[in-house]
Amino acid sequence: MVVNIQYVVIMIIVLSIIIITSFTVYREFLKKILREKSHQHQLELAHQKEIAIQYTRVQESERKRIAEILHDDVGNKLNILSLWINNEDTWNNERSKEIIVQQIPALIEATRTISHSLYPVNLEKFGLILTIEALISNVNESLPIQLVLNHTYKKRPIAFEIQLYRIIQEFLSNVIKHSKSTKMLIHIRDSDTLLAIVLSDNGVGFDQNQLQKGMGLKNIDSRIKSINARSKWKSKKDKGSRLIIKLPTE
Repeated sequence: MVVNIQYVVIMIIVLSIIIITSFTVYREFLKKILREKSHQHQLELAHQKEIAIQYTRVQESERKRIAEILHDDVGNKLNILSLWINNEDTWNNERSKEIIVQQIPALIEATRTISHSLYPVNLEKFGLILTIEALISNVNESLPIQLVLNHTYKKRPIAFEIQLYRIIQEFLSNVIKHSKSTKMLIHIRDSDTLLAIVLSDNGVGFDQNQLQKGMGLKNIDSRIKSINARSKWKSKKDKGSRLIIKLPTE
């Protein structure tokens, strides 16, 4: 009987130890999960903050570009028109009238360019693909651009498509300004599981320092982050450059 009581006491002690140990391990496990969630939350907050900062930089860069267009292009043309109009001899000279007439379409085009920089109206009217095709047609004489579509592109929210269009526009701008390319490719693949965009040219390429310092490239990367996409740059000297953008669709 004594042996049985001792056995029971020992079993109770062992079970108590097991329960306390299990509880302690479980409590530490919960603490670890909470720490990981807190860390993940902090990382997410930091990521969102970085996106906000990058987006602000992109906005400031665009405002600067628009201000330069207004000052250097529209402002100068208006100054010239003002000088001609306020000159008494202008209205008695056919050549002066011709100059004024030539300046007006240029002003209209400059205004249209600024309007498009602020908001691509055609994107909402005609959709992303037709707007990209219109962009291509405007520069195709100076730089042949091929648009390749795999599968039918599925329309996304307008805010997303604006960022995607701006990425393509910014890449194209960098190609024209810096790459000395003779052709460019825009490849869009929209499957059930993945939206992939490949932008490439056959120009002089760039090194990693340019990727870190170039404002145009920073703007592109900021926009990619803003739509939560993954991207990879590939470039070699005199071998052109390539930007691969991937966004899961599920």
